[in-house]
Amino acid sequence: MLKFLGSVARVAFGFILASIAAGFVTMLFVNTPSEVLNQPMSRLPRTAGETFELALLTATHVAIFACIFALIVGGIGEIFSLRRLPFYLISGVAIAFLGFVAQYASEVQGEPTIFNNYALKAFLTTGFVAGFVYWLAAGQFAGRAPAATARPPSSADVIDQPPSDTLTAEPASVRQPAVLVTPRPTYRTLLKRLSFGADETANHDAEAGTKGPVSTEER
Repeated sequence: MLKFLGSVARVAFGFILASIAAGFVTMLFVNTPSEVLNQPMSRLPRTAGETFELALLTATHVAIFACIFALIVGGIGEIFSLRRLPFYLISGVAIAFLGFVAQYASEVQGEPTIFNNYALKAFLTTGFVAGFVYWLAAGQFAGRAPAATARPPSSADVIDQPPSDTLTAEPASVRQPAVLVTPRPTYRTLLKRLSFGADETANHDAEAGTKGPVSTEER
């Protein structure tokens, strides 16, 4: 509810400022700055006051005519969160052109017509300025703020980024395959032991045989 009331207040504020700007721009085409400056200095304050009053009256007429169109444009901008300047400039020019067509259609035969280049430029310039003022006051804040998106890393960020641990890590040591030692057969070990025992017995018998005759001779 508060967001809706805030949107309504924003659209109304922007519309009022745009209408006042349109009234002053229109008066600049009626009383051009060169004509105002060419008047005597004694008449300048009075001319400024009259121009200000006529600008406010023109702004009131602009607001009465453009209120429906401005509310439609402002509502579309608030619903779809349109914050681009061209949308409001084109809308202001379009509303001003509709005002020009309506003024031309309401003319009476025999009176001076508004269908001329100067009047057309005055209307279109007024709509352009009004659209710009509305965008400054309300259009650039229309709707909801856009969601923040993650910015992709630029090439400079990629170059400046320090190398990761995976790139600087030392290569893993390569393990050598374990050498399989085949155990010696058990029967060979037993044969060696048996053969070693037989050799010892033979040597012992030989030594005993040599000692026997010697001991006999001694006797």
